[in-house]
Order: sequence, then structure tokens, then C-alpha cells
Amino acid sequence: MVYSMRLTAATWPEVEAYLKTKNALILPTGSVEQHGPIGLIGTDYMTAQAVAERVGEILQVYAAPPVCYGMASHHLGFPGSASVRPSVYQAYLCELFRSFYGHGFRRFYVVNGHGGNKHSLNAVFQELKHEGCAGASFNLFNWWVLPEVEALAKELYGDREGHHGTPSEVSLTFHLEGIDSREGQFSCEPLKSPWPLSGAEFRKLSATGLMSSDPALARREHGKRFLEVAAASIVGQVQRLPVLA
Repeated sequence: MVYSMRLTAATWPEVEAYLKTKNALILPTGSVEQHGPIGLIGTDYMTAQAVAERVGEILQVYAAPPVCYGMASHHLGFPGSASVRPSVYQAYLCELFRSFYGHGFRRFYVVNGHGGNKHSLNAVFQELKHEGCAGASFNLFNWWVLPEVEALAKELYGDREGHHGTPSEVSLTFHLEGIDSREGQFSCEPLKSPWPLSGAEFRKLSATGLMSSDPALARREHGKRFLEVAAASIVGQVQRLPVLA
């Protein structure tokens, strides 16, 4: 009997039994970084974990615990932010996937909550396939840019959604943490600059840490909608994916 689709709440005999009929695993990835004056520092991994676990519930697939830290060096000018250099991050993720692959997991669905991780995640997938990893498939879902999520954000916030510390992701964290509102002083500063940036460069360009976003529009009740829309979108995509022989 499977009691929970959270891998951390399972026992090894339960996982062993699961692997006799299924080989899929969901891995949430995110970051620990500033999200403006009212956004939570754990936003990226918290949202990815919530979406991943909801997908796991629907599909009855195990969701692993999140890889909380990520590629966030451009946020280091703001207290509380932490980052991992690309080479270390990629090596760490490769080790995790190798471990799960060794147990028999083959279909990997990564629910990512941080834009800075995207290139490294794709590099990890290519590295592992270069090694062989016969029968393994890797699929990346950046939840905040799923078409259905973007459509809902457009409906609710128009052109004030922006790109970082967005009302959509802030709404989802408010839902998860039971927060109705937070106060803070900020402006929706446009950010136009070559990329990437150092922490000092980014803080100089954006004193509040935002990227053209208006998190004051965030509402706790919106968060539940984003969670369900993102999960449904990923479930639909997963169900349409081909399975490697």
C-alpha cells in the first residue's frame, strides 16, 4: 500500500514495490534568493515543490524532496540569498539522478521554479545521456511559463506580472504559507541590461530586487488557482509524452 506520493514519506519497501510497476519520479528544483520587499526568500523551491507534489498526487507518481539551492549569483547583493556555482550545481544534480537511476527510476520530470537553473538543468540531462543512461528520459517543466499559467497571470495582472518577484509566484507562496498580505516599499522598475549580472550589478540596477513586477497585486486566493492550473498543465503534458523503449 502506498500511503503518500512524497518520496520522503515512503519506506524503502514501498519504493521497491512501486518500482515493480512504475519508474517515474518528479524532482522539484528552485532557489534560495530574494524576491523583492514582500516576496519570500524560499519562493522558487516552495512553489516548485507544491506543484510537483500536486502533480504526484494526480498521477500517483513519487515526488522527491526539492533541490532548494540553485543558480542565483545575481541575487547575492541582497541579504538571505544563496547560490551555487554552475559546475557544482550540475555535478550535484548528476549524482542525484545517477542514484535514482541506479534504483530503477527511468522517467524523470523536473518541476523547476527558478529561471537561473534552466541552462544547467538541460546541461545535466545532456551529460547523463552522454554517459548512456539507457531508457532514461528527462523532461523539464518551468511552471511559471507554462502557457496556461501565463494566460492566468495575464488575466489577473496584465502587463504588471513582470519577470521576478511576480504577483503570480508571490500569490502561490501566500497560499502555501497562509499569508493575506505583506507591506513593503517598492516600485516596478524595468530592468534592461546585458545578462548575466553580478550581485552588485543587479542591485545597482534594481534597488528592490524586482524585474518589472508588481507583487502588490498578489492575493492569497490567486495562489490556489495557479497551483491547480500549473499542475493540470504538467499532468496533461506528461500524459502525452512518448515512453522510451
